[in-house]
Amino acid sequence: MKLTAKLVGIFLLGIILLTGLLGYWTVQSEYEQFKQIKSENVAALGNEVRETIVVAWKTEGQLGAIKLVRDFANRHQEMIIRWVPSGDRHQTPSAEVPKEELEIATTEAMATVQIRDSQGNEHYMLYYPIDIEHDRAGYVEFKVPLEDVAQYIRMTTYRTISILIGMLLCGVAVVVAGVSIVGRRLDKLVEKTKRIAQGDFSQPVQIKGNDEISELGTALNQMSETLETQQRELQEASSARLSAMEQLRHVDRLKTVGRLASGIAHELGTPLNVVSGRAGLIASNRLTEEEVKESAIVIKSESDRMAAIIRQLLDFARRRPPQRSIVQPRELVSTVINLLQPLAHQRDVLLELSESSAMPTSLDPMQIQQVVTNLIVNAIHASSPGGTIRVSIISTKTSPPTEPNFPERNYISICVEDHGIGISEDAMPHLFDPFFTTKEVGEGTGLGLSVSYGIVEDHGGWIDVQSKLGEGSRFTIYLPEQDA
Repeated sequence: MKLTAKLVGIFLLGIILLTGLLGYWTVQSEYEQFKQIKSENVAALGNEVRETIVVAWKTEGQLGAIKLVRDFANRHQEMIIRWVPSGDRHQTPSAEVPKEELEIATTEAMATVQIRDSQGNEHYMLYYPIDIEHDRAGYVEFKVPLEDVAQYIRMTTYRTISILIGMLLCGVAVVVAGVSIVGRRLDKLVEKTKRIAQGDFSQPVQIKGNDEISELGTALNQMSETLETQQRELQEASSARLSAMEQLRHVDRLKTVGRLASGIAHELGTPLNVVSGRAGLIASNRLTEEEVKESAIVIKSESDRMAAIIRQLLDFARRRPPQRSIVQPRELVSTVINLLQPLAHQRDVLLELSESSAMPTSLDPMQIQQVVTNLIVNAIHASSPGGTIRVSIISTKTSPPTEPNFPERNYISICVEDHGIGISEDAMPHLFDPFFTTKEVGEGTGLGLSVSYGIVEDHGGWIDVQSKLGEGSRFTIYLPEQDA
């Protein structure tokens, strides 16, 4: 509607200006043309009477010439004609014509002046010189009223104003019609576009008519339906992708549980032997009451130890949706290390956890445990017997490597460093590709690092890898510090 009013206003203003200028130029042109015609008529009349006045002057003198001028004036009532003797300026008070201009006037260049009388009427004064024997005898004064010209100018002005008023009324009518035919319909289209921008594809716009605007409304409705369908398909695909990713993460977790099974089985062997031996002594009835009580306490302690190990394993293997909570990073990593100690002992590898200055942050503890577990398990497999794996946790200020110009912020970095076989340069670009692995057949599926990278990326972080073949590797997890 605003666009319609602006377009009509600009168009109407242009037409009004052109019409006004055209009327002004027409009046001025015709006014000058009228004066030219009057001058030509007076010149023709002056030439007509000139010879007669000269003859009358010679035969009858000045009085005869003046009488002849009066006769001409009586015959031409549309103008006032009178005789003005040369040098007698007091008889022409209304014509302020300079003396020099009168003296140099000829039949081809008459002296002219335009005056306005006391009543406000304009007159065109022309002085036709009369020479007798090369002497300037006087002038014939022609006083032409310009009332008809003024009347014509007024009528032209009135007509122009009437045309302008008519155009203005037409412009108002066009604006009203434009608001009804174009403006309101465009408002509906704009409102529909805003709803689409907000993700609301319901309520198709209703545009009546059979013109371009109605076709635009139909096309907008079709686009809205297409976007709604694509949005629904995208949501379904996104849900399927998230479900698939969660399944892959769960599979990877179960794979890790399988790797831990042998170490945990070895870890459970000793307390099971203790429980079995103590139970056998109690069953033999060879113990005193005090010894039976002591054996029961030992059985209870070893049973609690086994239950804690199994509970850690079950908690790690249990599948649940992602859920953030405030977690102390060091406690989370310490839990993982305790869970992996049996596997490390089985391979004669030492796990070390350094002191941490990292503050509690918001993350999904089970997912980050899975990531740290994958990295430590890989480090154990890559280490030689007697090797050491160091895990450190610090708070650092940095920016993502893919966006170096991004403002720096605080990150929690969890570093897992080993001195094992390392990673070749050919394998580095494919390290996080799904199903890519450098291990022997049956030892790995190639999902661990891929799943870990996806989890860290979902948390807004990244994984940095530094490795040299034969010298070891260092995997660093960067997680943004977040409040609850």
